[in-house]
Amino acid sequence: MTTPLHSNHKAMLAEVLDLHGKVVADVGCGDGAMVRHLTREGATAVGLEPSPEQLARARAAEPAGGEAYREGRGEALPFDDGSLDAVLYFNSFHHLPLDAMRPALAEAARVLRPAGLVVAVEPLAEGAYFAVLKPVEDETAVRAAAYEALREPPAGLVPELETVYLNTVRFRDFAQFIDSVVAADRSRRERLPAVETEMRRLFEAGARVEDGRAAFDQPMRMMVLRRTHLPPP
Repeated sequence: MTTPLHSNHKAMLAEVLDLHGKVVADVGCGDGAMVRHLTREGATAVGLEPSPEQLARARAAEPAGGEAYREGRGEALPFDDGSLDAVLYFNSFHHLPLDAMRPALAEAARVLRPAGLVVAVEPLAEGAYFAVLKPVEDETAVRAAAYEALREPPAGLVPELETVYLNTVRFRDFAQFIDSVVAADRSRRERLPAVETEMRRLFEAGARVEDGRAAFDQPMRMMVLRRTHLPPP
């Protein structure tokens, strides 16, 4: 397999979607970092997030403002039919329950305008970063299930693009890494005591140092689905 090129989420998104003037939902928006980027690029962006803690962090940040965020889930999008130009899932689609993945894609088809896009960026279950995460939660199966759902979307969406790239993630230290892991799923906090020593060992063994930070290259897969001009049944 050819080694993927290094890139980042923002650069990859710019290759598939001109954000200026677009109405975009970021589903599973976390602390709102992508929503703020979308806003700076000229989009009307709304972040959707089921975690009250993450929503509080997003609403406290600028620029975007608290009005840019809503509590909700991908399988029940709070948007009118045909009202969005794009639905984004950045590192979040695999966090959906398995039985919600196809309904979430059907919902995306419902809310998209004709020729609108679903852009899903998902981590591959490989690499040093994945190895550090694996003791607290092995996401191999759910990431595979997410990939299969995106490969074979429901009526109203057709696959248009699939590409793999390396995104570098950096942490000030192990404590910041743990904070990010728990922010994505609060239930991981309960499992940490049994595995934290092993995770620290893997973190120190797998990281390279860049400007005083621990850096990991995470292979990512971007998949783009386009809404057909015919409405879904």
